[in-house]
Amino acid sequence: MTKSAKTETATIERLQTVAALIAQAGKAASTLTNKAREGARLASAQLNPATPLKERIADVVAAYAGDFKAAGHNVRAIFVDALTLLACAETDVAVKIPAKGGSAETYVKASEAVDMSKHNLKDAAKQVREAHGMARKAGGGAKPKAAPKVQAAPDMHHIDAFSNWLDVLPEYLQDSVFHGKIVAALIAEGYTLSRAAKGKVIKGAASA
Repeated sequence: MTKSAKTETATIERLQTVAALIAQAGKAASTLTNKAREGARLASAQLNPATPLKERIADVVAAYAGDFKAAGHNVRAIFVDALTLLACAETDVAVKIPAKGGSAETYVKASEAVDMSKHNLKDAAKQVREAHGMARKAGGGAKPKAAPKVQAAPDMHHIDAFSNWLDVLPEYLQDSVFHGKIVAALIAEGYTLSRAAKGKVIKGAASA
C-alpha cells in the first residue's frame, strides 16, 4: 500500500496590521464589528485562489488563531463572516434595508453586505456558505427517528447559537436601542432586568 501524496498548502503569513485590528476589536465592544471586518478586509488579500474556497478561508483564519483566542469568539465569528463574504464577493445575497413602516428586502453583492449591519453581515455570510456548499450539514446522513416524548437536549447548532447570543449580550445591553427592546421583551414575559454585583457566584445549571 502506498501513501497518497499530501497536497501542499501555502503558509499564510500573520500580518501585524490584521492582528492589531483583531486585538482592538476584542477590547472595544462599541467598535468590535467595525474593527473585525476592517481586519477581514485587509486579510482578504491573503486568500489563495489556487486552493478550494473553504480551505482558502480556513487557512487565513488559522494564521490568526492566537489573536482570536485573546480577542474572543465573537470577534472571530464576525471576522470569518466578513472574510467569507469577501472571498465570494460576486455572490448575490438578500439583505434588509430600512423602509417606511419597517424594512424591505433587496439583493446586493456579498462584498457590499460586509459594510452593512451586523445582522445583515451574518445572514449574508450564511447565505454564501449555503450557496457554495460550505454550510454545516445537519443529521450526518443518519435516518430520522421518532420524536421522543421528553424534550430533547439542545443540539450543537442550538448550543452554538446560544453561545453566539451570549457573547454579544453585553454589547446589546450597552446599546440604547437594543437595551430598551430587551427590557420590554422581558417585561412582556413577566421578568425584570437589574444589575447584580460583579463577582457574584451563580449556583446551579447556569454556572456550568
